[in-house]
Formats: sequence, C-alpha cells, structure tokens
Amino acid sequence: MQCRWLRLWGLACVLVLGSLTPASAQVLIWNIPETDGSWIRFEGTYRQTQARPNVATGDAQLEWRQELTISSVGNQDGEYQGRTVPCRWVEFKSVTKPAGVDQPPGPGGVILYKVLVPVEAVIGKPIDGESVPVTFLPVLEGLRKVGDRPVEKVQPGALAVYPHISQLTYYPDLAPVSNQAEELNVAGESVAARVHKGKRELQDNRSRSVNSATLWLAPKLPFGIGKFTVNVERDQKLPTAPVDDFRRVTVIDVEMTAVEVGQNARSEIAAGE
Repeated sequence: MQCRWLRLWGLACVLVLGSLTPASAQVLIWNIPETDGSWIRFEGTYRQTQARPNVATGDAQLEWRQELTISSVGNQDGEYQGRTVPCRWVEFKSVTKPAGVDQPPGPGGVILYKVLVPVEAVIGKPIDGESVPVTFLPVLEGLRKVGDRPVEKVQPGALAVYPHISQLTYYPDLAPVSNQAEELNVAGESVAARVHKGKRELQDNRSRSVNSATLWLAPKLPFGIGKFTVNVERDQKLPTAPVDDFRRVTVIDVEMTAVEVGQNARSEIAAGE
C-alpha cells in the first residue's frame, strides 16, 4: 500500500515540474553561506491523511521518511537587473522513502535542483527595506533531475519550492512569535533560533486549502534555517454548492529538523549533463 502511494506521490512531483513559478524560496534560503561548499541536511517525516467517509475502516493514513539537503556548490557572476553581480550555485536534494522499511526511493522519490542565485537577492527577512514582501527567490540559470530521468534545464525566473522541494510556500503574514530565541541541537551543537509562524489560505468555488508553517530561523546555520513544520489542510465541494459544504479531503503534516552540517559539498549534477 505504501509503495503504491509513494509511486503516485512521485508521479505527482514529476507532473508539477514543468515550470518555475513565483513561490517563496526565501522560506528555505535566508542567507548565503560565506564559505562555498557549505551544506545542511534535514531529516523528518511526511504524513498524509486521506478522508474516506464511506469506508468502514476510516481514513487512510500514510507516512514517508524525508531528507532535504541544501548545498552551496559554486561561485559565478551573472546578469541581474541589468548588472553583473556575484552569484552562488545552490543545490537542493529531496529524498522521499517509505517509512518503517529499508527500501530505496521510488520513481520521482529523488529530486535535484541546481540554481544560480544572485547573492544580493538573499536578504534574510520576509520584507525588504521598502516594505515590499520578498515573495520569491530569483534564479538566473537552473538544472533539475528527477529520479533516473535525464537532467533538464529550467527556465530563468523564480524558484518554486512548493510542492516538489518542500511543502513550504509563501506566507504573507510570516512573523516572529516573540523576541526570545530558542535553542536547537544541530549535530551536537546548540544553535539559537527565532520561531516564526505564517499561514496562507487559497479558495475558489470548488477547493480550499490552508497551509500553516512554523520556521526556526538560525542565522549561524548554512542558509539560515534549522527546523520547520508544515500543516496543509485541503477541502472540496461541488462548484455550485455553498461554502458550508466544504469537506476535508486531505491533511498533510511535515516535520523537518537539521541533523548535520558540513563544508565539503559537491554538486550531484555535473557540468555538461
């Protein structure tokens, strides 16, 4: 059962990779490490509850193990807003496996993105100096690889984190919970992190979704984030039905914590592939 759902999940990931659309990548990239080669790896769980109101055994509950590695894998100048500026190649590797069994990822279970990001565009906060929300991370060049599929170029534009790299998305109300920092244990070391929370709601005449996230932002870590949780609730109804007819169809819960950092990153997408 889990293997079948993993294949379907992987296929869904492949289908949404056709383009890069403006979705917040600053939720994963809050700073550019000073040292090229820096990397951070997260581990956690992806749980999905599928409503089955007409099934005697109740809702279907599924769980996967996830890993996410973010790496700095090269320096290069690039053209950004009419100027030549320092840029950094950043690579994302997302791995999804069935929980509780020693089994390799299925088709689409390993996703790689390698993108060239202007260093000056990473400002470490959700709103810039002119009070404009930082809704996306600009990408000047990019490559992607899904499972065993060939490497593909991606169009310049904005990096879409949601949903193939992470369930995190753009949160218009993202803000710190308090001025007090929490201590995270990352690879045996205590790291100060400030907790931020945000929510994004989308609705049309047939579907409604609420994506809520908690982020632990830690400037001393590579890329500035040490932990995150996401809850996604999706409801549906008939297009002509009233709002009160919305019914829950899916709930997704993700929890990811940084477990390892290092300084020796190498790209898994070789130049010229």
